[in-house]
Amino acid sequence: MAAEVPTTILLDKLQKMLLVLAEERFIFPGLKSRVGIAVNELKQILSFIELEIPSSTALKAPFLPTVHYADYIAESFLLMTLQRRRKGVTKFIKTPLMAFPPWTQLLFSLEMKKVVKSFRAISCEFAKTLELANKTHDLSIQVSALEEELIHLEPDILVGREDLEKELVAHLIHDNEQSLRVISLVSKEPIGKTALARKVYDRLDIRQHFQCRVWLRVPRDLEDHDRLLIIIKQILPRDLKNVELMDDTQLTYMLYNILMELKFLIVLDDVCSVDDWTMLVRSFPDTVNGSRVILTTRDINIASEVDPWSCPLELSPLTNEQSWELFLKKGRIQENSSDLNSFKDEILRICDGLPPSIMLLGGLLITMESSKWSKVTRSDLAHFGEDLSPLLHIVALSYHRLPSVLKPCFLYLTLFPKGYEIPTRRLLLLWLAEGFVQMSPKAGNVPEDVAKKYLEELIRRNMIEIARWKSDGSPKTCRLPFFLYDVFLPKAEDIGFHHIHHCGSGCTYADSSESSIWRFADQFGVKSISKSHIEHLCSYVSFEGQKRDISNREIGMVLNKILSKGGFILLKGLDLEGVYKPLLPENLGKLQNLRYLGLRWTCLHSCPVSIGDLPCLETLDMKYTNITTLPSSIWMAKNLRHLYMNGVSIKNPSKGSSTSLQTLMGLYIGSNDLTINCLESLRLRSRDPFGQPSGLKLRPLQKHSTLSNLYLLGMIKDDILLLPQKLKILTLSLSRLKEDPMSVLGKLPWLNTLRLFASSYVGSKMTCPALQHFPILRVLKLWSPEELKECTVEQGAMPQLVELEIRGCEKLEKTDGLEHLPALKELILTNMTEDFVADVRRRIRACGGGILGQNKVFGVLD
Repeated sequence: MAAEVPTTILLDKLQKMLLVLAEERFIFPGLKSRVGIAVNELKQILSFIELEIPSSTALKAPFLPTVHYADYIAESFLLMTLQRRRKGVTKFIKTPLMAFPPWTQLLFSLEMKKVVKSFRAISCEFAKTLELANKTHDLSIQVSALEEELIHLEPDILVGREDLEKELVAHLIHDNEQSLRVISLVSKEPIGKTALARKVYDRLDIRQHFQCRVWLRVPRDLEDHDRLLIIIKQILPRDLKNVELMDDTQLTYMLYNILMELKFLIVLDDVCSVDDWTMLVRSFPDTVNGSRVILTTRDINIASEVDPWSCPLELSPLTNEQSWELFLKKGRIQENSSDLNSFKDEILRICDGLPPSIMLLGGLLITMESSKWSKVTRSDLAHFGEDLSPLLHIVALSYHRLPSVLKPCFLYLTLFPKGYEIPTRRLLLLWLAEGFVQMSPKAGNVPEDVAKKYLEELIRRNMIEIARWKSDGSPKTCRLPFFLYDVFLPKAEDIGFHHIHHCGSGCTYADSSESSIWRFADQFGVKSISKSHIEHLCSYVSFEGQKRDISNREIGMVLNKILSKGGFILLKGLDLEGVYKPLLPENLGKLQNLRYLGLRWTCLHSCPVSIGDLPCLETLDMKYTNITTLPSSIWMAKNLRHLYMNGVSIKNPSKGSSTSLQTLMGLYIGSNDLTINCLESLRLRSRDPFGQPSGLKLRPLQKHSTLSNLYLLGMIKDDILLLPQKLKILTLSLSRLKEDPMSVLGKLPWLNTLRLFASSYVGSKMTCPALQHFPILRVLKLWSPEELKECTVEQGAMPQLVELEIRGCEKLEKTDGLEHLPALKELILTNMTEDFVADVRRRIRACGGGILGQNKVFGVLD
């Protein structure tokens, strides 16, 4: 099923080799010819693989090592080409017209000769197998969706669980029972236990009711110590010194004392044994304050044992009516289609009331013309054999029908731990670093936009679920559904796509059957590693954030072994996000092929000076670290597109330097103006030598015509009319604006999120005028405008506002016009005076059947 992925990646690299060879004047003819033959043979093999002929499975095992070896040859060639072109060939050879020395060309040619021989043998075997197989399989896959405009994404929809949701909420906040209780959600099949728990967990009334909320997925291979750490860090994310060094007893006692003072809600997701519950419950005090635990499990016996006094909520498959409603919504299909009803009975029969089957099949069919639906429902699903369940049939076909460019992106999700909420920012940039995103010849295409289309296409097909949303309505984090993770993790490991170190503390690299590893995800800390395992390593991602002293030393050893190996270092991605103070070697600049360096949340105080010597670097993420300076040589990284920091000082780029920066966050500005052009995201803080806010000039921002996300901290010295006109997200803090900014900001045509933080406006009155002001604004946050006394919303202003938060406005006496906001769903008042809150409550009750009353948007948070 998944062998197509490494083959497609190799084919792309060989085609790039051909382009390089075509540009050079003096090239050994045999090398160019053999690369061309390899491309043709690989295309033929790829067409055989796509047929998914069951009898051809045995042929893929000897084929994959050849693919991995050829990938190493191609990657080494491309890296050598890049290095020679950057440094200049005259440094290596006397004849400047010859880009590669003859011996180097001959060596590559001999290697490609071996590869071609192997490919031809495999191609012949595939052809023989094909002659015995039925050739009726349709390989046409609709990829037109990738060329369309970005799809409109909506939050996850729960269908057929409304009554269960009400019952669960009643057990949590309306039950008179004050003792600690466990509410279990039970079903053997994957029919929405976690989705229901998450929907309730994120509700505003639940967030208000409980002082503390914790979500813990309970995987079988996670140690008790780490489970306790995860819970504690969700409650007290900061100032936890040496907590990782505590033993289980100390952690249990610590968590018990923390929860003693809180009214808490804890969700334990996917509990597989009573022992899991027994270990955790010791740290949950019963303080008779209405605290609750939600538990999801497949075993009804577990639910009965953990709390004999509570009745488990058992989920059953959806009815036909509910199934059809979910199919239409998740498939984004119009019910008035004339051909739709003819397939209804067949679709309902196949899905059998299982939400995963319904969503996957809907996501598959929406990519096809309705005239081809019958082939999918009546023949294609039977193509994968009778030994699979209906759900696995749909899973197999959904993957098979993915465009080839999306398959490596999809499999890459299995690199992350099961249930892990993956920041979309992180995922897209890692895809780009890996080279998975293929650019079309269309002029004006931006790689990041293409990567977003890949993500949205996978979401549209319901193969990725959105975990959390940003305030502007775009995805913030995503995850691979559990049932898909269980299917595709072993598939990805079988083809050598990656290796996951998830066997516990005693597992070493020696346990891997692979002679070399291409992508490595470390979830439990590395105990031993050999140079043979890292020979071809192109990505290293670590999730070991629990054990401080152990993990940083281990990662330092891994990096030193990578840097000490001879030949080309192919590492493209190094992601250490969340690892505590990893030991970075001083010669980090030797990673000449590195595209992505993730150091977010690592608590580092400094980084090697050689970080400015990474010529291929595209993303440097140092956000939420203690790093305050970077070498000015970072500006010489010609490919650097995304730079995330927190108050870091860098000297301005020299006239000879040029960057491709699109994202620049957390730059500390001194007396000089910023001289970088064409940014899309910018986060600036201006402070004087004593740390106090200093002046910011807006005029230099006018040249950033593509700027869409802007965060400014500092006193604005000129007119806000100078703000770029394509802003989508604007955050102002300590701006000290004396005139009401709403009449000007309301004319920004694309603005959908506006945050006015402390002292951004120092006037006493604020008016949101009508007449097409804020036409698409979705989120407005007013935080601590100290002098604000009156706020008015005129009728017609902010017609699409969904969320309004007012926080810490001690002098605010009244707000007029909230009833004029037709789309408002959440009105959140935080740290407001009791009189103001009471006034808003009275006005909501007075609305009766009005907008505020209907939508139930009101919430008060301390």
